[in-house]
Amino acid sequence: MSARTTLVTGGTGGLGTGVVHALLARGDRVVVPWYAREEADALADGVDDDAPLELVEGDVTDADWLADFAETLEGDGGVDVLLNLVGGFTMGPLEETDPDDWDRMMTLNARSAFLVTRALAPLLKASGRGAVVNVGSAPAAQGQGGGMAAYVASKGAVLSLTKALAEELVDDGVTVNAVAPTTIDTEATRASMPDADPSGWVTPGELGAFLRFLTGDDARKITGNVVVVGL
Repeated sequence: MSARTTLVTGGTGGLGTGVVHALLARGDRVVVPWYAREEADALADGVDDDAPLELVEGDVTDADWLADFAETLEGDGGVDVLLNLVGGFTMGPLEETDPDDWDRMMTLNARSAFLVTRALAPLLKASGRGAVVNVGSAPAAQGQGGGMAAYVASKGAVLSLTKALAEELVDDGVTVNAVAPTTIDTEATRASMPDADPSGWVTPGELGAFLRFLTGDDARKITGNVVVVGL
């Protein structure tokens, strides 16, 4: 079969970079929407010039932009895999959580996953091997997260969306799953938690390998699952 075309939102971030490399190693054509120029340049600098990586400037929380983007992708041969990695994080006691922070978490984490999947659903259905993987969080999956109400609520919405879409799209041959990392071992995480023990954290490369499995031929009968990754 031809190489997969995989769209990775958040592909220029600390997690996304590792995932993009894992998918390029499988031979995927990887399309990454970007918002921050410096992050896009850093990703491009880290891959071979002839790698099938396409960077596209855009905002995955903008429904109108996504509609135009989906038309472009359809003209370029469609999409087989969608990885919704874009997101944000905030924490703090309930009384100190600003409503703007709540809205920002819902936009970055939940709205983005909903809008991108909605825009690309026709292409994923037409693929014949469509797969979606969303990124939740272990606290949301395990019913924890005190002091992170806005973040956990938004990730909980992502997990519920995953279950709903898995049921809705199963007859169209599209699998929908989610990973729920504990703590992702990135430079930013280590800088924000200098005294923490990272031994149980999950690396971007480890998540990339697992996402590659969930979107591969051996996982075509796996759908509707939320998998906690990390210790």
